[in-house]
Amino acid sequence: MKNLFKVIYLTIILTTVNLTVAQNFKGKAIYQSKIKSEETDVEIKSEKDAEFEKAVQKEWEKVSQKTYSLSFNKTESLFEEEQKLEPVGQSDSGMIISITISGDGKKYMNRKVQKQIFEGEIFEKKYLITDELKNWDWQLKEETKKIGDYLCYKAEVVIQVTAAQKEEYQDYLKNKFKQKTNLFEMNEPQNNIVTAWYTLEIPVNHGPDKYSGLPGLILELNNGEVKFLCSKVVLNSEDKVKIKTPNAGKVLTQKEFDKEEKMKMDSMKDKDGNIIFRTFTN
Repeated sequence: MKNLFKVIYLTIILTTVNLTVAQNFKGKAIYQSKIKSEETDVEIKSEKDAEFEKAVQKEWEKVSQKTYSLSFNKTESLFEEEQKLEPVGQSDSGMIISITISGDGKKYMNRKVQKQIFEGEIFEKKYLITDELKNWDWQLKEETKKIGDYLCYKAEVVIQVTAAQKEEYQDYLKNKFKQKTNLFEMNEPQNNIVTAWYTLEIPVNHGPDKYSGLPGLILELNNGEVKFLCSKVVLNSEDKVKIKTPNAGKVLTQKEFDKEEKMKMDSMKDKDGNIIFRTFTN
């Protein structure tokens, strides 16, 4: 009961600070991301296989560690990858390796009108995913730690398994029971705990990726697959903070986008549910 009163008291203080001070803040935060990778056993049969595996690993390390920026003011934020020109990965044997990861589109949020706009892509076709702002059910914790010069507080939210994830897993089990081929093993989907560390010293509700709604800027976030860590914050700079709303692409809701993406993926599957990759030669 004592701990509960502490959390309630902290929430009241945070809300008061947020309302009175956040309006003075504008800035830009830089995040480094790292994607968790699963170790796999690969059978190396030749020097060519070893060279290919080495090239793939090198390219994966490049795309799994990225730099993002979060521009924000009292009500708006824009999260985007910092762009840099790099040559396509190529091994010494001349093999060209290219790995892309989805989900890197710009993410715009406006807390004043409770709106979010995310960029999406399906096979190089651009989309604008427009919805009401997601309100995360954050649970405030008493734990604290320092990130750089900022004192940060811990918060967690549980992400429930979706109906689509359950359906996909059931389809996988049906194929496995019928002894049909599956290119990839699939584990039963589980609820996921997202952990965030936020600071009251920067009292805005923003954070990296699609996460927001805490009474301070999120400086570190771990969703189980990707970890974001803030490496630099610039506040109230004389340079104007540019927050431009994404405006290129077909406008859909998240539900409509997920449906269209599923249709595209289903169109590439064979009778056993495996995705078919076609190659063309002249």
